[in-house]
Amino acid sequence: MISPAFVDNVTAKTDIAELAAEFTELIPKGNSLAGPCPLHGGTGATFTVSPDKQVYKCFKGGSGGNAIKLVMNVQKCSFPEAVVFLAKR
Repeated sequence: MISPAFVDNVTAKTDIAELAAEFTELIPKGNSLAGPCPLHGGTGATFTVSPDKQVYKCFKGGSGGNAIKLVMNVQKCSFPEAVVFLAKR
């Protein structure tokens, strides 16, 4: 089992903007970044990342969350697998 302290540490060390940029092209849009959704495809800016809040939101499919949730959705993996993925970055 992964300890909550380890999960908190991995989350704190992960910049969601850098992570999301590994999955899709992002451009500045106000205080956020926007681009095509890596989960639902398309060419429009339906995917936004808030670096200040460390969260993402897809306005096409409605998904959103933190870095761990993004990895779980994009990589189609479990919570522990997503934490390990981020820890190895």
